[in-house]
Amino acid sequence: MTLLRRTILCCAIVAALAAPSLAQDTIHGNKRDFNLIDKLILEARADLTFNQPITVGDLGDIQYGENSYGFVGRYFNLHLGGHLTKDLSYYFRQRIVANPGSSSFFDNTDFLYLNYRFHKNWSLRVGKEALAVGGFEYDAPPIDVLYWSYYWDNFYCFQLAASVSFHSNDERNTITLQAGNSPYIHYGSAFKNSLFSYNLFWSGNFGHFKALYSINMFERKKGTFMNYVALGNKLDYEHFSIYLDLIHHATSTRQLMRNFAIISRADVKFTPLANLFIKAGYEQNLDQDEIAHFNATGETWDCLALPGQQYTYYGIGFEWRPKKAPDVRLHGFVTDVAIINDYAPALQAPEVESEHNIYANIGLTWKIDIANYFRNR
Repeated sequence: MTLLRRTILCCAIVAALAAPSLAQDTIHGNKRDFNLIDKLILEARADLTFNQPITVGDLGDIQYGENSYGFVGRYFNLHLGGHLTKDLSYYFRQRIVANPGSSSFFDNTDFLYLNYRFHKNWSLRVGKEALAVGGFEYDAPPIDVLYWSYYWDNFYCFQLAASVSFHSNDERNTITLQAGNSPYIHYGSAFKNSLFSYNLFWSGNFGHFKALYSINMFERKKGTFMNYVALGNKLDYEHFSIYLDLIHHATSTRQLMRNFAIISRADVKFTPLANLFIKAGYEQNLDQDEIAHFNATGETWDCLALPGQQYTYYGIGFEWRPKKAPDVRLHGFVTDVAIINDYAPALQAPEVESEHNIYANIGLTWKIDIANYFRNR
């Protein structure tokens, strides 16, 4: 039996077991005063994509690469969450794929953690989760990020970690201190190469203004850290929202203001089920010492922008959900992604090449909320 079939069979068994527990958990008195299963969802996304690569040389000459197009399955996810006790909760999100990851089956598990709210103001969490990094593009579920920055696509955020969080009395502020695996070990459940990360994160919600800020230290090799600051700022109104992520990373003070990213998205919400958005971003890594090191050894010192690279993207898109089936989403976008490779300072030669990719996409996302179905029967 294939991995995919085994996973679907497990989903069916969990759904069958969920029905009686969902019916009983909300009954107080002799029954539990918490839900063993709060969330049981299957979700998927499929797209029809078109890609036209374009290369612009140093003299302005243009070369068109072979375009590609076709149907692509993006995601097939299982969500499972609830409470083991009133204060001890769990959450599990698995990307269901036909083949295991490069290290183990656990590679495709995004979340698998326990969260213990042992005090009104304090909680503990341990397991596999996203590293505590600021920014709203990073914070969004991957299935909802229709096109993305270079760093988002190359940052291996799901790692084993442990954290402690302080929650303010009004729940508007949460401060988290987290220690876990470094994103530079990529995926994998083991403490490969013993590389760690240390993260300080603040989440603030003040009505129309929201903030996701972090200071991070990611071990690149033993004793050497990539230092990271991410400031996510968002204004959110009924018919309009905009966020601005400011991201900076450096291994030393010599790299200040040389390696950074700026990402922004604005949404116009015509109705709660329909919106039009524009999104753009710019990222660069211009540290010359790293360029020379990269060219000499072939090592990539950064899982964000590569040394000597500038990355720009911008586009427009839409999302629409039918009123009678809001769990189905039709989405589409057109975007231009440009990568500029500037090797001139390292090679002492005017060699600059710009690579553009024009992407057009239309697709469907849908989810099956199994827990909600049984709860409302």
